Amino acid sequence: MLVALMVTDTAPAVQGTNQALNQKGFPNTLLMIPTLNEEDAIQTLLEEAKDCGLRNILVVDGHSKDRTRELAEAKGASVHEQEFGRGKGCGVRTGMKLFLQGNAEVLCIIDGDGTNIPSDLLDMISLAKKGEADVVLGSRIRGRRDPRSMNVLTFVSNLTISFLLGAKFRRLFTDIQTGYWVLMRTAVERMYPSIHSTGFEIEMELFTTALKEKLRVTELPVGFRVREGKSKFSFRLRMRNLYYALTYLAS
Repeated sequence: MLVALMVTDTAPAVQGTNQALNQKGFPNTLLMIPTLNEEDAIQTLLEEAKDCGLRNILVVDGHSKDRTRELAEAKGASVHEQEFGRGKGCGVRTGMKLFLQGNAEVLCIIDGDGTNIPSDLLDMISLAKKGEADVVLGSRIRGRRDPRSMNVLTFVSNLTISFLLGAKFRRLFTDIQTGYWVLMRTAVERMYPSIHSTGFEIEMELFTTALKEKLRVTELPVGFRVREGKSKFSFRLRMRNLYYALTYLAS
């Protein structure tokens, strides 16, 4: 039953990437990367982003103690320290705020730890720009994952939470806790006033807010790699996310 739903309740496949767009870049698209002590990954990640045409890059840093900001600036990214407090949610909210202060029409988000592949955003951007979605999530569950990039507990918990929260809105999703997001400007304008997360629960709030706003939300398969550096997602934070998942289910 679940497999059947996963096949039928997805967006139409987007075939390939647009070579012309790769060469021209994406002048109306802002790539935002929230970071905290990601000096092991940030330079390569920024190089990959530029290589696939994503050159307008904002790194929102959560007060790193290492060389993350320095290395990001050296690679040409705009670097801004996050506002609102500590935690990934504060970084994402800061990025959304700065995006709305600019002129870009599309906001892309990926994690700064090297697990996300910038080129996988291209099909997501294409889908949104074609007017087929307001918000596009990248599903690591449905995509190609490197060995040891996601353990069994993470896989099962992501899939279960995604299924339950999706079912609340009579939809099916497989990975709402993803780090891959593409949002049209109109979606950010409608969502931003309602976003208040400070930590890793930010993805669940983005998802539920988008659906409550009746935006067109879909997902596409994306890749997932073994992270660079030490993970910040501890058992305590996993339990915190579970608490928020139950809260959003009950709301």
